[in-house]
Amino acid sequence: MIKADYSKIASFYDKGRSFSIQNRSLWLNLIIKEVGISKSSRVLDLGCGTGRFSLPMAELYNLDVTGVDSSLKMLEKARTKDSGSIVNWYNEDAHELSFPNNSFAAVLMSHLLHHVDNPQAALKESFRVINSTGVILIRYGSIGQIKNDVEHTFFPQVTEIDESRTPSQELVEKWLVDAGFTCISSREVIQQTHKTGNAHLKAAQSKNTSVLSMISEESFRTGISRLKEYVKKNSKDNWLLFDRMTLTVGYKSKITV
Repeated sequence: MIKADYSKIASFYDKGRSFSIQNRSLWLNLIIKEVGISKSSRVLDLGCGTGRFSLPMAELYNLDVTGVDSSLKMLEKARTKDSGSIVNWYNEDAHELSFPNNSFAAVLMSHLLHHVDNPQAALKESFRVINSTGVILIRYGSIGQIKNDVEHTFFPQVTEIDESRTPSQELVEKWLVDAGFTCISSREVIQQTHKTGNAHLKAAQSKNTSVLSMISEESFRTGISRLKEYVKKNSKDNWLLFDRMTLTVGYKSKITV
C-alpha cells in the first residue's frame, strides 16, 4: 500500500484543515450523544493525528480520552495543543495495541482504515479493547462518496491511489461483522467543509488532504491550475463547499439502541 509520510506532513497538517465549531458540534453530537457515551467514559481515538477529536472530547465532554497514532511527529503536534495534559497520548500501531482487553467504552476511527496495512486486523484489535457494552465509530469518506469530489476530479493521481485503498460502506460493514461487531448501522453526513470556493482552493494549495502529498509535483501543479480556473468561474458552486461522508457504528454486544 502506498502511504502518506506523516513525519513530513505533520508540520503543515493543520494548515488548510480548519474545523469549524459547527462541524465540530455536528460530529461530536453524532459520536457522543446519539450513541449514548456518558461523561467520564474511556474513549480511544485511534489514529488521532494532531488531536482534532481527542481534545474537544476531553475538554468539552469530560471524557477520559486516549489518543493513539503511529506517527511521533503528529503526536508531537497534538501535545503542543494539549497545554493542560487532558488527553493520554500514545505512539502505537493500530494492528497491535498495548491496552488490555475491555479497556474502552468506545473506539473512534476518523479517516483511518485506508491508511493501515490490514484494516480487518485493526478492527479486530478494536473489538478486543472495547468493553462488553462498548461501541466503535468509524468516520470516513467511502469510495462511492469521494470518487467524484473536487480532489478526485482535478487530481487524477489521487483517484489512482484512493481506488486501490478506500473501502465502500458495504465493505466497512462486512469487516465489522467479521471482527465480531453487531447492530451495525451507517448514515451519510453532509458537512460544509469550506465557506467559499476560494477557501477550498487555498486548502488544496496547502495539501489539506494527505493524499495530495503523495502525487507528483507536476500532477499537483496541473490540478491546482485547473481547480483555480474552475473556482474563478464557479465560486459559489456547492460542490466546492460540501463533502459527503459516512459514520458507521457497531456494538460489541447485541443491545437495543
